[in-house]
Amino acid sequence: MNPQGGSGGEILEARGPDGLRLGVSGISFTGRHGVRREERERGNRFAVDIELECRLLDSIETDELADTIDYQQITDLVREINDRRSFNLIESFAGAIADAILERHPGVLAVVARVSKLAPPGLGDVERTTAEVTRRRA
Repeated sequence: MNPQGGSGGEILEARGPDGLRLGVSGISFTGRHGVRREERERGNRFAVDIELECRLLDSIETDELADTIDYQQITDLVREINDRRSFNLIESFAGAIADAILERHPGVLAVVARVSKLAPPGLGDVERTTAEVTRRRA
């Protein structure tokens, strides 16, 4: 056996997982965010993607929802922020989402919130604009 990792036949030391990554993609809704008056009046279509780095490793073994982050809670929180506040910039919207997730879910170590404005007005034939904010627990 070659401890330097060369010629096959090595036995690798088993290690437990260092973390858990979870994600929700394509949370879609209409929101009244943007710098133009018509965007705030008529609204735009948005899509939000969330990536979470968690310390909740018990769920890997227990297979119990109580031991992880419930995706429903994450999607409800994103929609709640959308309904409650209006933002000029999608980066501010993404930051508010990331901050709220860290505040409400102590098992989350880091969050990436990606907000896309679909068919943004005034940009011609553009599918989406996107802002991504990463926040880490101190």
